[in-house]
Amino acid sequence: GSIGTQTLDIAAENPDKFRVVALAAGSNVTLLADQVKTFKPQLVAVRNESLVDELEEALADFEYKPEIIPGEEGVVEVARHPDAVSVVTGIVGCAGLKPTVAAIEAGKDIALANKETLIAGGPFVLPLAHKHKVKILPADSEHSAIFQCIQGLPEGALRRIILTASGGAFRDLPVEKLKEVKVADALKHPNWNMGKKITVDSATLFNKGLEVIEAHYLFGAEYDNIEIVIHPQSIIHSMVETQDSSVLAQLGWPDMRL
Repeated sequence: GSIGTQTLDIAAENPDKFRVVALAAGSNVTLLADQVKTFKPQLVAVRNESLVDELEEALADFEYKPEIIPGEEGVVEVARHPDAVSVVTGIVGCAGLKPTVAAIEAGKDIALANKETLIAGGPFVLPLAHKHKVKILPADSEHSAIFQCIQGLPEGALRRIILTASGGAFRDLPVEKLKEVKVADALKHPNWNMGKKITVDSATLFNKGLEVIEAHYLFGAEYDNIEIVIHPQSIIHSMVETQDSSVLAQLGWPDMRL
């Protein structure tokens, strides 16, 4: 997926800092085979069990052979691999909840890009992470920005979270024109290179609603203290306001690898 491939870009550029020990994929076994050849993970999982033979065939002439575990079981085993220190969870939807829980129970720090984990399981997942002394580090640009802004703030200093929104593909479209839009139109995000589902959810602003819920759980903010502002340039990734009315913002290029 989009998060996974961009994570691997970072790993490839920093081989002295990162070693990939396990990979999970949904159905793109051609890309997975290329990644196996590049990173030589010990374990790979293919969620679509019918594609395991295709993956094995793609790796037939490659000397290095990782262990392959199909289905949901494989994804869970990747998440709790004994040699992993950190796990990037980029699975779309509630399917990401079970492997994320498995990683937490195995004591892995989580780089969380699967917002449904907190939306569906926040009251359970966060205490579990605390119990296992696991760090949950938000990988989404907005929540990563908030996380960075609140570092060093004294307890009780946070007054308000301000999530920025690009407005998505339809931000400049008159309301009456929305009846005519196609899926292809929704997939033309003006700023970000992301997966299809989140790009469509960005166009409808549904994704921003999910991000409000995620911010509530991650940072303990009441919903009345979380606001959204449209920022078409996507340079300010989010802001926080403190009790003395100061505003801290995190800025950067709209690139998920940052």
